[in-house]
Amino acid sequence: MGTTNFSAQEPSLGYYHQIRFSLYLLLQNKDKDNPCIKLENLDDIVIEDINRVDLYQTKLHINSIADLTDRSADFWKTIRVWSEAIISNLINVESTIFTLITTANVGETSFVKNLKMNFEKPDLAEVLNKMLQISAETTNETNKKGYEAFKNLTEEQQKKLIGNITIIDSSLSIEDTLAALKNELKFSAPVGKIDMFLERLEGWWFQQCIFMLCEQKDSIPLKELHQKISDIRETFQQDNLPDDFADPINIDETELPDYEDRIFVRQLKLIAIRSNMLRNAISDFRRAFDQRSKWLREDLTNIGEYDKYEKLLQDYWNNIFSIVKDECEGLSDTELERIGNDFYKKHYVDTVPPYKIRDKFQSQYLTRGTCHMLADDKKIGWHPNFKILLEE
Repeated sequence: MGTTNFSAQEPSLGYYHQIRFSLYLLLQNKDKDNPCIKLENLDDIVIEDINRVDLYQTKLHINSIADLTDRSADFWKTIRVWSEAIISNLINVESTIFTLITTANVGETSFVKNLKMNFEKPDLAEVLNKMLQISAETTNETNKKGYEAFKNLTEEQQKKLIGNITIIDSSLSIEDTLAALKNELKFSAPVGKIDMFLERLEGWWFQQCIFMLCEQKDSIPLKELHQKISDIRETFQQDNLPDDFADPINIDETELPDYEDRIFVRQLKLIAIRSNMLRNAISDFRRAFDQRSKWLREDLTNIGEYDKYEKLLQDYWNNIFSIVKDECEGLSDTELERIGNDFYKKHYVDTVPPYKIRDKFQSQYLTRGTCHMLADDKKIGWHPNFKILLEE
């Protein structure tokens, strides 16, 4: 299906580009004292340091090669944002750097070229004169608010704003930014695992940006980003693995019937496990299955390692389950159900078997979930007579 002229494709990608580019920008500012980044605060992207504020507007164009000209909406919308921030005393125009980053090209005949990064001998007086002429026009409704905001600045503010503007045109596309991030992180990521490394870093970064946009977080300091990079790198060591499913899955009551025929669920019902604990078990099962599958696809683990891990869990189960079995002679069905319930809670809920897939991988859902996978294959169970009862 094709897109229409009113497609939201470009604006939507613009938001993703803004978030991805903000990660790249913060990494690029690693030489500053203690920078932090904010989104949709004073501007699209804001980088604050001890004595300086940098404002960035990002403009992404994907459907056509756009030019940034004297009357481009991108330029005047940006001028409006910056001018209104100055008028409202939200920023100090003297200590703020204003940067417009766009995938468009600056027109060679436009005064805007004077504001391009590294432009030789920019004529700022010519820029101011041209901007004042254009902002006096009354026929352009699209740019009207931008014109008015600029005219509302004092002459001194206008000069200082223009003097602190930098335009970076033909900038990185969303794909180019990804490539730039990989280059920036190539010495931080494990050898041969840059894609997996960046996938996890971006996942965390996008979540932090959502927290900022929901006003649950004020900013992301560079120190926090560096710590996360270090933490992710640590998970790729030989004695560790990345944890991609750390958050429990919320299993709704209405979803429980979908699992009725799973053997591990039937096993839990044999020992009268109730719905809350059952939902936790299903969450652990799904997370363990998804995590193991992801590691396997990424070649971080292999079938042999899973076989060894499962054998340890089976041996542990067999040793403690055999003790339980020996004490079940002559007991009633109700007593057997209670013993199985106690056995499961004691060894698989209150505590977990003392075995890990890797020494430093701490998440217990993998152990519990793998045990439920074994229970689903009838290799282990909780009720003293589970094999007989499952055959009925």
